[in-house]
Amino acid sequence: MGFEDFVDYSFLIPLLPLIGAVISGFFGAKWLKERSHWPIWIGVGVSAFLSIGLLLATIDYTHAGHEVVGQGSHWFDWISAGRFHAEAGAWIDPLTAVMLAVVCGIGLLICIFAAGYMKGEEGYFRFFAYLGLFIFSMTCLVMGSNFIMLYLGWEGVGLCSYLLIGYYYEKPSARDAAKKAFLVNRIGDFGFGIGILLIFLTFGTVSYFGAGAGTHTGVIELATMPLDQLAKIAGVRSDWVPTALQWIPFCLMLGAFGKSAQFPLYVWLPDAMEGPTPVSALIHAATMVTAGVYMIARCGTLFAGNLAALETVAVVGTFTALFAATIALRQFDLKKVFAYSTISQLGFMFAGVGLLGSVPAVFHLVTHAFFKALLFLASGVVMHAMLGELDMRKMSGLKRVLPNTRILMLIGCLALSGFPFFSGFFSKDEIIGVAWEHHRKIAIVLLFTAFLTAYYTFRLYFRVFEGPEVIPPAPAGSSHGVVGGDVDEHLASGSHQAATADDHGGHGHHNHEPLVMILPLIVLAIGALGAGFFNFPAEHLGRFLGHSPSLIQTRHVAERNGIVADAAALGQVDEAELRATEGEHTSHTTLMVMSGLISLAGIGLAYQLHLKDRAAGEALPRRFGVLANVLEHKYWVDEIYDAVIVRPLFRLGQFFYAIDRIVIDGLVWLVGFVPQLSGFTLKLTTQRGYLQGYAGAMVFGIVVILVVVFW
Repeated sequence: MGFEDFVDYSFLIPLLPLIGAVISGFFGAKWLKERSHWPIWIGVGVSAFLSIGLLLATIDYTHAGHEVVGQGSHWFDWISAGRFHAEAGAWIDPLTAVMLAVVCGIGLLICIFAAGYMKGEEGYFRFFAYLGLFIFSMTCLVMGSNFIMLYLGWEGVGLCSYLLIGYYYEKPSARDAAKKAFLVNRIGDFGFGIGILLIFLTFGTVSYFGAGAGTHTGVIELATMPLDQLAKIAGVRSDWVPTALQWIPFCLMLGAFGKSAQFPLYVWLPDAMEGPTPVSALIHAATMVTAGVYMIARCGTLFAGNLAALETVAVVGTFTALFAATIALRQFDLKKVFAYSTISQLGFMFAGVGLLGSVPAVFHLVTHAFFKALLFLASGVVMHAMLGELDMRKMSGLKRVLPNTRILMLIGCLALSGFPFFSGFFSKDEIIGVAWEHHRKIAIVLLFTAFLTAYYTFRLYFRVFEGPEVIPPAPAGSSHGVVGGDVDEHLASGSHQAATADDHGGHGHHNHEPLVMILPLIVLAIGALGAGFFNFPAEHLGRFLGHSPSLIQTRHVAERNGIVADAAALGQVDEAELRATEGEHTSHTTLMVMSGLISLAGIGLAYQLHLKDRAAGEALPRRFGVLANVLEHKYWVDEIYDAVIVRPLFRLGQFFYAIDRIVIDGLVWLVGFVPQLSGFTLKLTTQRGYLQGYAGAMVFGIVVILVVVFW
């Protein structure tokens, strides 16, 4: 099959997971039961096969000499009202192909892992139905041909996030985390929706490329036109266009900050760890949270002409990267450490797209999907083996109990820390390199953040897998010593039910590393090892993405506005220009060496404080008690939000509730009371409904008349 053939059948990529979700959701409880994962495995598996085939076909298409690669696929007319038109369809280009391969490929591995992890759950069918619905929404998000399709997927993954985070709805903390994620994202999505409305009012369309690349009938290409010409095409006042173009990027970035957990809308992501571990890996590491990065890369022409918007994205991303990394230094829950790490790494990506380094940002998105999914799922194996315990202070030296997981976790930690020649080393360095060329202060902050990343990552690894063996006792409260929401996901599993207690406080002799859970981790580990070579040394990924019309048009707008000098950061196709930038690549090589040394320094410090001399590591927070307390309490951001926003709004809501009950309901009652009183009076006097009473009154009246007349 060629590129056009895959485009023609692209509708199957979102459709098959949706069908799987419907089958699991409607037939899982009664008929499929413990086999409810099969419709999702098949649906997502075929979608992953088609996505990888589409990626390979797109690569071949670029090698055939096509400089601009992008083709639309019309599925059906969706909305048509006046001059507003939105189709259901796909836009396929190199950026789409890469994102689909990540979403469906990583998603399939996580779905396979989840079958072992969630075994025995009462809501097993429901969980997999949610996974299928999530993959459907995410594929619509990344392959939709217009902003309405993007918004459909955007809100769809928000809904699935709410359902999956609150999967253990009987647990109060899970319900609160789900509501928190939903409400915080509504703030960002409100701005995102306003941005889409402004796009339609400004451009007269919501399609990315309209009739196709080069036709200048879609938003991405219309944004490159002179303002007066754009106003004439859109049929709006000429003074409206520049104002709208100033505000549109800020509205869009608000949605991106919410979905991708950037400051100040990051607070939902750490609490989202209340969901089962596969949820953490799928939604909050590999796919959903990268939606904001993808959206800004896709809409680069809307940002490239607005220097203030670009600087805002870059500065917020850089600040978030450092801010979250400092919090991770003093977290003790394995999943919370990786949650704040995800926020930090997303900050790197936003710094990249904010500096118009779309290729490095997408490159880091791809590598991060591999190693962060690996780390979350490996944490799930630890949780599975430790009967729900995730506090690293209560465990140590697990390399004997979990030998395979230890190796896989080590690979993921090396990739996250930017250890030389692992995937994170190459992708993170690309972002730092772009920053070094265009904003040295941001580059220095990112280098320091990379040092912190290496330190807190190996703080976790050395504490959990190395040193003297310490296995936490099984907590009291259930037949297996485990109580509470997130832990229950494994305690109900058959393997735990069959476990027999041993000398380690109730941790049975069952297989802690079943094949269905380890095999996906092995594939992810291979990606964490080798994904960095996708864009090194010949910048293959950059050249491939450089054929995307979105990046091509962004580059043209950036060059016209004199914002970017490093064309390779937006995809480099021209060999002459590639040779002209050899000096910059030499500088990048120096940065790679520096970045590698920084990673080694962070790992070395973690080794000294958390393996070689743990007493010194434990004494360090006591020496800097105030700072340690601030970091452990995460700067009290949640408490500040609660005091400044949540409680005042709650009290305001109570006030309006009282107004509604006392004033509004009182007036309504008063208005109704007058006719009620009149009716009651008439009822007692004349209109009682008793026939004998009416007859008696008539006789009495006749008697009165006769007396008056004949008296």
